[in-house]
Amino acid sequence: MLPNVFTRRSDGIYLGKVQAMRRIVPYLMPTRTEATVYYEQHLQVGDLLAWLEDTNAGRPPAEHVTLFHVFLTALARTLKLRPEVNRFIAGRRTYQHTEISISFIVKTAMRDDAPETQARLVFTGDETVAQVRDVVTAAVSHGRGSEQGDDDRLVDFFASWPRPVLGLISRAITSLDYHNALPGPLRDAIPLYTSVYLVNTGSIGIDAPFHHLFEYGSASVFVAIGRVAKEPVIDEHDQVVAKDRVTTRFTLDERASDGFYFARTAEVFRRLVEEPELLATADVTAEQILGGWPHRS
Repeated sequence: MLPNVFTRRSDGIYLGKVQAMRRIVPYLMPTRTEATVYYEQHLQVGDLLAWLEDTNAGRPPAEHVTLFHVFLTALARTLKLRPEVNRFIAGRRTYQHTEISISFIVKTAMRDDAPETQARLVFTGDETVAQVRDVVTAAVSHGRGSEQGDDDRLVDFFASWPRPVLGLISRAITSLDYHNALPGPLRDAIPLYTSVYLVNTGSIGIDAPFHHLFEYGSASVFVAIGRVAKEPVIDEHDQVVAKDRVTTRFTLDERASDGFYFARTAEVFRRLVEEPELLATADVTAEQILGGWPHRS
């Protein structure tokens, strides 16, 4: 076991006893780009849309719960129930995130020339959909306000510097992070240091893209949420019917966790989205949700 001085990070707990293959893989695939795996999931959201209609009945528009709020709540809950997905590789070592955090882009206005800012939200994983809605509303209001966040100030500070200097700074950040020496305030100002990066392309009416992972930061998972669309589905009577579905696409760093673990994790996420009543209480366990999935044929 390495001394703590070499493995200590403010954003992660060093996992020195992972399986031997987990320790070797980061040397075989040193970067997230070459360790990227894509996974597509089709979610049937008919029951969710009905639940949203009932939930929002009688509420003013400003207090409406949206698909995004449910997806965000389900994602945070999934990270709590399936903590191995909340891992990352730094310096070719495996770490467990010390918190559940999700970052996403906030467009300040629906115009081509409108600037973007980034929000990074921290959760316990026990939040209800209503609580997540309140957190998101506050973050979006702040992002669309006149006051800049730490990440915006950091970008503005460096943006006008000469290319050689920016290149030197970029390499310095990479090296400091590799050796666990990146200052905490700088790390906190970069939303790429997060559990999951999320993009909601469905909010602008388009399908979810297959997105890349970022080499900077600590996000081992990128999630893209598409639009609600009617799609042909074979029902329990072997009939082709049109149902409301959302395509979600995951981009994963396979060094952080194995495929079987993620497959069961994706199933937990699917059921939390399709059955939002499960999000009303934090007492439901992953095994209760999975019910022995996958079942042997």
